[in-house]
Amino acid sequence: MDKLSRFRKLYELKRVYRRNSVGKRKESSAEHTWSAMMLADFFLSRMKKKIDRLKVYELLLYHDLVEIEAGDIPLHHEKERKAKKKNEAKAMEKLKGEIPQGGKFKTLFREFEAGKTIEARFTRAMDRLDAVIHEVDNKHEWKGWSEGMVRRLHEPAFKGLPEVEEFFEEIMAFLKQNGYFSQ
Repeated sequence: MDKLSRFRKLYELKRVYRRNSVGKRKESSAEHTWSAMMLADFFLSRMKKKIDRLKVYELLLYHDLVEIEAGDIPLHHEKERKAKKKNEAKAMEKLKGEIPQGGKFKTLFREFEAGKTIEARFTRAMDRLDAVIHEVDNKHEWKGWSEGMVRRLHEPAFKGLPEVEEFFEEIMAFLKQNGYFSQ
């Protein structure tokens, strides 16, 4: 039963809610992980750079587990984000002893946070792009957002990934043409 309990700890990610809507409820971090993985699968087959597919999937699978303990803080909540790295580091240390894949989780979380490998940079891009794509279906949630703000918060994650940058530019053009920034 100890192994079962340790595995069930991972299921708690389903109870961490983000600010993004899914119908009349909020999206869970587990749902975000799934959609970011689907997005990564789409882009991996189109990338000119050699990127380790399995490593990307693992990074995405583990990247938000710290939210089980630390919660989700949206990118635009700059005041709340000041303690994010410290809180997530504490959460990672706690979780590594509570989940069955603790050592692997710690290694992958650190790689994602450092962003030094092509896989970590690509994973971060998928994480950011997923949030933008998700919100296309929720125009009412764009109040107060400007093109400059979206670019400042998301665009740096796409640098050096031309296929992703091009797609982001297409989305930005769509958002401008359809009045997402003029609410």
